[in-house]
Amino acid sequence: MARDGGVEVSRTALRNARKDFEEVLEVLAPGASKGTMTPAAFHEGGAVKRLLMRREAIGGFWEAATGFHSSLTGAEVAVTAIYAEIASTLGIAAERLELAVRNLDAGEQAGARHVGVADV
Repeated sequence: MARDGGVEVSRTALRNARKDFEEVLEVLAPGASKGTMTPAAFHEGGAVKRLLMRREAIGGFWEAATGFHSSLTGAEVAVTAIYAEIASTLGIAAERLELAVRNLDAGEQAGARHVGVADV
């Protein structure tokens, strides 16, 4: 446990927070926390992708339908990008928490070495 500006920081709390971030990431994108897959908001072959592939299902080729299809495609691209960003941010947060634990350990080890060699 360490103290930073009056706040108690424990390795357990940091590790638990990292584990929670990784669990949420696994729910959003199974395999993403292990780096085995890229997060996808809409799975290939899923309802959204199938709808976008069937122009006649969302109005055909007349002007208003074409605009609607363009808007729907743009929305799918935006949601996919934001979804990937959220998953990426969760992964980065988990990595930063692990780094905080390592830095806490290193700081305590350096402090212990310094105490051991201090002149009194």
